[in-house]
Order: sequence, then C-alpha cells, then structure tokens
Amino acid sequence: MSEKKFEITKSDLNKVFWRSMPVELSYNSERMHNLFYIYSLTPIFKKIYKDDPVGMKQALLRHVEFYNTTPQIEPWVVGITAALEVQNAESGNQMGDTVTAIKTGLMGPISVIGDTLFFTSGFRVIAASVGAAMCIAGNPFGILVYFLIFNVPNYVCHWYGIHYGFKLGSSFIDKVVASGLLQKVTDIALTVGLTVLGALTSSYVFLSTNLSITYDQAEVSLQAILDGICPNLLPLSLTLFCAWLMRKKNVKAPMLMVTVIVVGVILGAFGII
Repeated sequence: MSEKKFEITKSDLNKVFWRSMPVELSYNSERMHNLFYIYSLTPIFKKIYKDDPVGMKQALLRHVEFYNTTPQIEPWVVGITAALEVQNAESGNQMGDTVTAIKTGLMGPISVIGDTLFFTSGFRVIAASVGAAMCIAGNPFGILVYFLIFNVPNYVCHWYGIHYGFKLGSSFIDKVVASGLLQKVTDIALTVGLTVLGALTSSYVFLSTNLSITYDQAEVSLQAILDGICPNLLPLSLTLFCAWLMRKKNVKAPMLMVTVIVVGVILGAFGII
C-alpha cells in the first residue's frame, strides 16, 4: 500500500495567511493563542484529514494546548507546523509527538526574536517615535506613518512566515528523517520545553510554610528543612500536583485557580503558609 501524498497549494497557504492575521482575537488567559492557532491551520487540516476523523481529532487535541509567542512572527511557526502536519498525515499519524515537540521548542526562541523586532526596541518604538514627533509638529499624517512603519513589516513577516515557513518545514523533515536526526531534534525540543517550564515554576510560583518542629527544646523551621532537601520544594510540589489534577483528574484550570486561592487564603489565615 503506497503512502498518501497531499498537495498543498499556494491558495491553501493564502487562506492560512489571512486566518493568521487576527490571532489575538481569541486571546485567553488559560491557553493564550491556541484557538486561533487551530483556526489558522483549519484549511490544511480539512484537506489532509478530510477522510481521517481520527487524525483530525488528534491534530485538534495537539493544538488546543497552550501556545503563545509574538503574533507578528508566529506565522513562521504556523507555516512549519502546517508542513509537519502534512508529513504526519502522509505517514499515517506517526509523527504527532514530533509536531508538538518542535512547535513547543520553537515557541521560546521565536518569542525572543519577535519581541525584540516588534516591541521592546523594534518597529513599535520606531513607529511611535516618528509618528508622535510628526503629530506634535502638527502633521496629522504622523498617525498614518505610525501605522505603516509598524504594519508593513507585520504583513510582510506574516506572508513570508506562512509560505517560507511551510517550505522550510517540509525540507527540514525530509532531511532529518533521511539522516536519522529526527529523534535527537525531538529530544532537544522536549528538553528545552521542560527546562522553560521548570524555570517558570521557580520564578513565578511562591509557596513557603511557617510551621516549625520542636526537637529537644529547640525549634526548627520546617521551611529550612525543606530548603535543605531541595530549594523551592513546596512550589515544585504544588505545580506538579496541579498538573496531575488537570491531566489525570480532568480538573479545569478556572476551578483549579479558584481552589488554590481559597485554600491559600484559609491556610494563610491559620498561619500555616
């Protein structure tokens, strides 16, 4: 039985391009860009998983997970992901973990590049400086200049991101499969993703206890003991417990957030944490 082959046309990629433009319309605090990420890829999904409902379901579940990066440069990842999904469909849905790993691994580096180019010190700062200076001088075209300086690179990046990202993704997969490098790329991407999650946990999750243990008339802080075993052990334990509840017990994020707040307030009122 021969492998399936799908032809993705320029028209298909143009549909992805237009759908990728308003990515932040579906922005949500739980999973950021996930809904519009799926919306952007829908024309590709409908073509490659048209006769494969199981493959379609798996693809939707892959991309409904958390995803967030600079919107202006995100199309590069969307284009690469589209190419990977085509390869996955052609392989009989054997590359789902690889698609997720590469997409997740690209999220951080792409964000650094995108934020630098468009926000922290890039086009937005330049556009605002030039546009505001013109408006202060009494030139109403300053608003138009601001719009053009920021949005022309935005549209160009979207266009080339979708089209060339797709080409890059296809050739990339062909090369790594032929060379046996695919597993190494997957492992590295997973490692980077886990490292980022670990760093975020250490930096943004705070939990300590005020309890102490009395031993031989000496009072020893339980927090000091825990720190001696492993720094930030309580925040790590809380994070892993919440992840377990969401993955194994299907506890929804909003309910989990409310529960953590309520339990935290109660334990804090009793001086436990």
